[in-house]
Amino acid sequence: MKSLLTLLFLSYAVAASANSPAQNRWSFEVLLDDKPIGSHNFILSEKNGHQTISAEARFKVKLLFVNVFSYRHQNEEIWRDNCLASINAETLSNGTEFVVRGQAANEGFQVQAESSANKLPPCVMSFAYWNPEFLKAEKLLNSQTGDYEKVTIVKEGDEGLLVNGQNIQAIRHSVSGAAAPITLWYAAVDNRWLALESVVKGGRILRYKPVRLPDTLSASNAAGG
Repeated sequence: MKSLLTLLFLSYAVAASANSPAQNRWSFEVLLDDKPIGSHNFILSEKNGHQTISAEARFKVKLLFVNVFSYRHQNEEIWRDNCLASINAETLSNGTEFVVRGQAANEGFQVQAESSANKLPPCVMSFAYWNPEFLKAEKLLNSQTGDYEKVTIVKEGDEGLLVNGQNIQAIRHSVSGAAAPITLWYAAVDNRWLALESVVKGGRILRYKPVRLPDTLSASNAAGG
């Protein structure tokens, strides 16, 4: 009887594991001119050929102990075959609210932002830093504004990057477009996203310092799909 119960338990555990989505997590401390202002966290789940990315960012910038800028962004995206299937994003930037909703349809990707609705091409990508395939895109959907922005993405070269005390060989890319230019680093061995840096208003440096990164990516994520 004990052996039977053990067998049943193991069978249930294997089935539950097979049905549970695989997850990768990124947690970043966000720095402005090397001063902590908040965090940005991402959870990527894979199940049945779909990828779900949930992200949350919270920033507060203080001047003489007074909050001069606050920012909160929550976003959930579902992807299939390196194309955005849906997006549900809400942003509160210094008291101004932005809401972006989007859904893939047979005739194209339908996006609703503010009081406007737009039909985009069937296969759309957002600024999906976690997915290195986005580096091939010429236009990207901005999850805060709903704008479909033209971008220029350039591979700049290889360099060593110190991550949590470990030197990792990384590939650096630059992303320029309507918003501030962004620099991104990916692990050379498996394309894991490692870090981000941007020059923002006033020439200040915004930097994502990794707190937690995936140890490695699944084969589909490493290939970007």
